[in-house]
Amino acid sequence: MIVPSIPQAILVFSLGAVFVHFNVAGGRTFTSTNFADEPGAVIGQVAFFFGGVAPAWFLGLRQIIAPVNGVLAAVVLAGSLALYEWARQTIWGRRFGLGWGTHVPDGVCDQGPYRWVRHPIYLGYLLAYASILIALPHWLTAGTWVGAIILFAHAARHDEREIAGSALAADYDAYRKRTGMFLPKLSSPAPGK
Repeated sequence: MIVPSIPQAILVFSLGAVFVHFNVAGGRTFTSTNFADEPGAVIGQVAFFFGGVAPAWFLGLRQIIAPVNGVLAAVVLAGSLALYEWARQTIWGRRFGLGWGTHVPDGVCDQGPYRWVRHPIYLGYLLAYASILIALPHWLTAGTWVGAIILFAHAARHDEREIAGSALAADYDAYRKRTGMFLPKLSSPAPGK
């Protein structure tokens, strides 16, 4: 174990703490019709702890973070949190459901970051995992980042299948054609409603 410098200690704490924030803020934001049938909350908690908090804090106390990696990781982490909060504030009160759930929102949201990507919340998560990998390059952080990509791509596809089987299918199909799943499409987005 090393004794981290103050900047490294702050970064390492922040790398883990953002996942705690995702859990708490998500609990206040997302709607569930039946938690027993919607495993998204449990999957998220496990993924955030074992893929985010634990590797960041475990490795962060065992290796020195190179200054360039630390600065880049801090920038990516700040972007992750900013995107997450922007998306969360955009959908506040719109009854968005948990990942892998059966709840469909009241309408298609194409405002805020949803104007450019269909899943900015999941993208925020992926950026947080990437910030850990940048700060602490290790087989463990690389594996959790790849695992997070697979996990949240699966969640996004599940969410989209639920919406495709709902009354929002036609509106969502049009929205899907003009926006990317995690990265913006090259064509300019249609204005928000």
